[in-house]
Amino acid sequence: MSPRSEEQNEAIKDERREQILSGSLRVFARKGFAAARISDIVARSGVSHGLVYHYFKSKEDIFLELLKRAIGTSSETLKMVDALPLSPIEKVRQTARYILRGIGDFEESAYYFLIVIHASVMEGPEYSRVEKLKSSTALETMAGILAEGQKAGEVRPGDTLAMSTVFFSAIQGLAMYKLAMEDFKVPDPEILVNIVKR
Repeated sequence: MSPRSEEQNEAIKDERREQILSGSLRVFARKGFAAARISDIVARSGVSHGLVYHYFKSKEDIFLELLKRAIGTSSETLKMVDALPLSPIEKVRQTARYILRGIGDFEESAYYFLIVIHASVMEGPEYSRVEKLKSSTALETMAGILAEGQKAGEVRPGDTLAMSTVFFSAIQGLAMYKLAMEDFKVPDPEILVNIVKR
């Protein structure tokens, strides 16, 4: 048997890291940050304590990596939709469709929403980095889309950041329902569109 190539070694490292993050995602989403323990992550991930600490210094580092992914994915999705040659209300519609389909089809998407909820109520100096991450959220991009929609007469008047917050809060609530109830059916995205539509 020939030794593994450098590419194979890297693939194994990436796979192990993802295995830890996937298990951690479920632990943090279900237990919250404070109640989660490294031993829970080890049990859920199916790896050793040593391997967890090989890839991450602490549970805080794991949580922050998951939070970066959650916020980064939301931000990138919104930027992608915003760049499409669509009317503002159609951008809102596409965003709602894309996110709700993700929640409906992939349980992991719903878990990421719970990670963001947990992060939003966390306190402590070690989470000063969380505030920096939050500033790059999809809220501002959606607020910009809604402002364009107001100019075009497609979006109801009002504070666009507040409307964006309500839009994403509704999605977070739906993600929680998806995880709490096995038979929960994600609603029609048009319900979310109607929150902001004129």
